[in-house]
Amino acid sequence: MLSCNTQGINEVDVNADLNGHLDSLLGVMRKELEAYRELADAMEGEKGVLVKPSLESLNESNTRKETCILKIRILEELRMRVLGRIAAVLGLDERNLHLKSLLPHAKADLRQALRECQEELRSLLARINEENRRNRALLDASLSGVRTTRHFMESLIGSGSTYMGSGELNNGGLSGRICSERG
Repeated sequence: MLSCNTQGINEVDVNADLNGHLDSLLGVMRKELEAYRELADAMEGEKGVLVKPSLESLNESNTRKETCILKIRILEELRMRVLGRIAAVLGLDERNLHLKSLLPHAKADLRQALRECQEELRSLLARINEENRRNRALLDASLSGVRTTRHFMESLIGSGSTYMGSGELNNGGLSGRICSERG
């Protein structure tokens, strides 16, 4: 009889621990949402910086993104620690732990909040990936223009090497007959 009461108490403790850890997970996910929103805003602002760049604005934009990424990494580590605690309570392997496997163990309101947070994170990550793709296309176009200009300038400034690999004078494929016939 005593063992039944002890077992009931242990189940209550496990559920209380699990709900506390799931609440912590939700809190971390919400903070990650804030950090990802900040990153998305920074990347949207970067588009203007790429169109009209200045060294100061580029440095500012990069610093803002780096700060966001650092926050996200710290929050990711925190989330992994919380997931480790949840895995320990449930007796699961934390390497294969996914939110969908945790949801059945959560209270209904917490389950709904975790799902909503996950969906919002997915949507935000898609937005960030799209902004990143657009900014990359702007950078690629700019770099292509710079390369084309550089090649054009190089062709104007120098016609290439004076001597060929054999040691003969490099005349650029000209034979000199037109000059000698006219002269």
